[in-house]
Amino acid sequence: MTRLKKIIAAAIVLSAAAASGCSAEASEPAAEIVNETTYTEASENLVQFAFTEAYEGEAYNEPFISYTYDFSVYGSNYMITVAPDETTTGLTLTVEDNQFGFSTFNVTPPNGYMVMLPYTQQQASQVCTVIKSSEESADVPDLLKIDFYLSTFEDETLPYTVSRLYSILDNRLVEVEVYDTIGDGTEEDILEPMKYIPDSYLYQTENDTFMPEPVVTVNEDGTLSAKVITYTINYNDMTMRRGYEDTSSVDNALYYGYAAHAIAGDIYKYFIATSLNVTDYENYVEVPDANSDGSQYFFKVDDPRFSTVDEFKAYVSRYFEEKLVSEMFRTAPQQYRDIDGELYTILGDGGMNFNLGKLTITSWEQDGSTITYHTKQETFDDNYVFSGYVDGGDFVIEITDSGFIVKEYRYPSL
Repeated sequence: MTRLKKIIAAAIVLSAAAASGCSAEASEPAAEIVNETTYTEASENLVQFAFTEAYEGEAYNEPFISYTYDFSVYGSNYMITVAPDETTTGLTLTVEDNQFGFSTFNVTPPNGYMVMLPYTQQQASQVCTVIKSSEESADVPDLLKIDFYLSTFEDETLPYTVSRLYSILDNRLVEVEVYDTIGDGTEEDILEPMKYIPDSYLYQTENDTFMPEPVVTVNEDGTLSAKVITYTINYNDMTMRRGYEDTSSVDNALYYGYAAHAIAGDIYKYFIATSLNVTDYENYVEVPDANSDGSQYFFKVDDPRFSTVDEFKAYVSRYFEEKLVSEMFRTAPQQYRDIDGELYTILGDGGMNFNLGKLTITSWEQDGSTITYHTKQETFDDNYVFSGYVDGGDFVIEITDSGFIVKEYRYPSL
């Protein structure tokens, strides 16, 4: 066996081991939620780690030739080898079943996009991503995700990265056909084919449902709302339908929780990840620091929503209970204060934990007007290789007549 084949075999074993070790029981209120939400880059990163180990001390400039992924569908095992096509603008996928039967499938990028081929064989695992099904869901087949990158910037409305999904149906590789719903809802739904999924990162929220990050917007009255898009797949015919979750009511508790969590994060970021908008970096006010011999430097906030600390605090208090609001304004590295009747802030951040990744809801429970969402979170080692999951903490909200109030929250990157 060649050196490269040995490396590939070792990498496949690591990837399979990662998939087989993902199992946990869901609590009763969330029986349909994927309790072992699979990080879409996990198998990729594990395999990449295997390549890094195997290539230690060897040349790093071997050109990319191909990469082989293990693939499972309803208990049947396949090998999918991904290689550049003859023009190097697309991909050729070769599928081998457990009876040593072969078939090929060609992938052509959507118009205006290209395949980003790895530069070296050491990075070969990055050409595609395998979304592994969880062990307790053996009836859920694996999915192969291919990302495409914008090759022309003439159309500014196009997303920079898009994706397509592939899987095995009737013993052959097929593209998952994605449809969008159009119409006003008064007639039978009209489905419109989509050329690609306009999201490069999807994470699994239920066995048959995937979701990109919710998009938070500011309404005309100043309140926040989060649009939650989901992609629901029918594994029987490998079709997928994009839909929009109704998050206006807690009746849709799972996605109401995702929307509320996104809104909480959109507010909390001003106290840990970034300050309110500042445009004038030339002028500042130096204020002696009461806790040291030094000074703090405040910059004028340029945000039409807030002109004073009280206005900003009233905005935050719409969504967080008073105890949390007081703590945020007291301890945040982005301090806010009124200077000469205007709102100023300290620039900076509280430091992010780059060993943490996406957070997903595993279950929830409701007690009167209070809902407690239990979560888990991806973790990475210092080489940014996926290493598993940790408890993501509880996200607790209280339902009110006007929406919700956050009672317990932890920013995902802390």
